[in-house]
Amino acid sequence: MAGIGMIWLSYSLYRVYTKEALLTPFFFILIGGLAYTLNHPLALKLYPLLLSLSFLAYFTMAYIRQSYPLIGWVERFKKRPLREDERQDIIRSHVFWIGVLALNTAVHLILVLGKNEKLWAAYAFIGWYFLFGTAIGIQMIYVHRIFLLRALRSFWGYGLFAGVIIIGFLPAIGAYFWMTLKKDSKPHAVFQRIASAMFRRFFLWAPGGGKIDMEKSPKVDSQRHYIYVATHESWIDYPLMGSFVWDLYHLTNKKNAFVWFLRPIARLLGVTIIGHNPLYSLLQCLRANSNVLIFPEGSRSNDGSLGEFKQGAFSLSIAANVPIVPVIIDGTRNWVAKGSCLWSLQSVNTIRVSLLEPMNVLEGEDAATFSRRVWEIMREKKRACSKAD
Repeated sequence: MAGIGMIWLSYSLYRVYTKEALLTPFFFILIGGLAYTLNHPLALKLYPLLLSLSFLAYFTMAYIRQSYPLIGWVERFKKRPLREDERQDIIRSHVFWIGVLALNTAVHLILVLGKNEKLWAAYAFIGWYFLFGTAIGIQMIYVHRIFLLRALRSFWGYGLFAGVIIIGFLPAIGAYFWMTLKKDSKPHAVFQRIASAMFRRFFLWAPGGGKIDMEKSPKVDSQRHYIYVATHESWIDYPLMGSFVWDLYHLTNKKNAFVWFLRPIARLLGVTIIGHNPLYSLLQCLRANSNVLIFPEGSRSNDGSLGEFKQGAFSLSIAANVPIVPVIIDGTRNWVAKGSCLWSLQSVNTIRVSLLEPMNVLEGEDAATFSRRVWEIMREKKRACSKAD
């Protein structure tokens, strides 16, 4: 044992040369020398005890001196400097690991003083792995507690969303087929009416939900059809609009947004995947007196600010002679933000939806000018909403 310790120590001095790397071979030499000199098995039993005691002393002194070796170890493992919040988590975890080492040392001491050789052997060779494995698990839960909480809320949120769709599907599809048999011109509108009721339940029960603050211009006539031009913060905006507008069609640029067995439902909900000349299909919907939803920014906002508008919705409005209803959606990014599939941890979050006065193209305006006029009105309304918050 002492020979192995000498070889190990020589290698550590040559290749590594850190205090942590020299500690174990040093104890190999010490315990091997004691075992040879005393010719007693107690010397071998002291090795794990002294090793645990030395790490306990090392961690305790590091905490007192505020040197925190765990920070360096984790940085070497991640191969990058730690963020300040990560550093603070690791600093707090030093006390936890001092406690784990103190417990391990106490167990070793009890087993060394005891007479049960099999129990000592079991803990010295296997048992302490379980202790430190459990400690690492607790540490990971603590460090990643925010992620785990968000993952649980996301499981609840997505599960609820799937649940309301499944529960609402049977009566909705039944109503759709019934209206089809009656040769109704818009059987999908009945399907969407039932789906909208289920979507409202989703927003009521979803994590962080509870209230939708709706502000609607009295000039928005529910008997007419419009092009709804809305701000975009989250994927939640789609079911949100579908919860109070039906006979609605909208575009998505994600060709694989739905698995194959959900695509028929998506089509009934008005989802149109962008393909060749996508505005033409929406133009046909408008000519059939259906509503159209377009997010003119083309992408979700990261911070809630209003991006520049693309002109497709406004060209469509001019071609179909259908008014545009500007829609301000505020708060959905606080549920599920762009670039993340995880729910936030906010306990209560009010979503604000404002349906502004319908707007028509003015004489002499082209799509670009019309777009800019609507953008400025929506920007002012969004600023007013932000000030109200």
